[in-house]
Amino acid sequence: MWVDFGIRFIQEHYKRDFLAYYYSKAEEWGKEVVVTYKNQDLVPGSGLIDLELGRFNQLTYNEWITDTTVDDGSGWCFLNNNTYKPPTEVIHYLIENVCKNGYLLLNVDPMPNGKIPEPSQNTLREMGKWLKVNGESIYGTTPWMSFGEGPTRMEKAGDFTEGEKLHYQAGDYRFTCKDDTIYATCMAWPGKQAVIKTLWEKLYPTEIKSVRMLGNDKELKWKMGDDAMIIETPDTRPCEHAYVFKIERKPPF
Repeated sequence: MWVDFGIRFIQEHYKRDFLAYYYSKAEEWGKEVVVTYKNQDLVPGSGLIDLELGRFNQLTYNEWITDTTVDDGSGWCFLNNNTYKPPTEVIHYLIENVCKNGYLLLNVDPMPNGKIPEPSQNTLREMGKWLKVNGESIYGTTPWMSFGEGPTRMEKAGDFTEGEKLHYQAGDYRFTCKDDTIYATCMAWPGKQAVIKTLWEKLYPTEIKSVRMLGNDKELKWKMGDDAMIIETPDTRPCEHAYVFKIERKPPF
């Protein structure tokens, strides 16, 4: 259940009664549900905090969500002569959120005749193509010990901060994990070698089973250097926008 700013005007005991009823009913229904809120309108952990046109700049303990639009944020509906975010920016937005324990709620803007504008369609198609190759680094994952590394970092956090545009470089990586697998997403093509310091700091060489790039079945050569893990990249890029290394670890026992 998505809730806007109005819940702040409801007395606390009504909020508690509503949450208790809704979550109890969800147990009866056998469904996973969520309630969003803004600012300090609910107690942290009792719902999912929603940042409008913004996000957090660090890994957080509690989960959160961004609501943003495919356009430049001018409105939540179709506008004549609207400008749109490039597909790469929206895909990077998703990656940045997931690695910091966040989600992405993306608004699209149907025209009066119900048709989705071509720029919005293009963004959705590009996201679909990217997720077809790299979706396992997003779906069902959790943040890792570090959300990322590299020179490009968000300075601001909170609502209405997406005006701060990020220009990623080859050394910018974002991390997620699932079971015994770590996903290291390079936000720009790294060239012939990927140099990742965080993996050198957090992993033992003997625990690494294999390294691949999603979209390419070939096992990649790698080594631990003096202060970074160095991975040789494939000869061809498997996709556009961002590139995911899949590091499989050996079971601990």
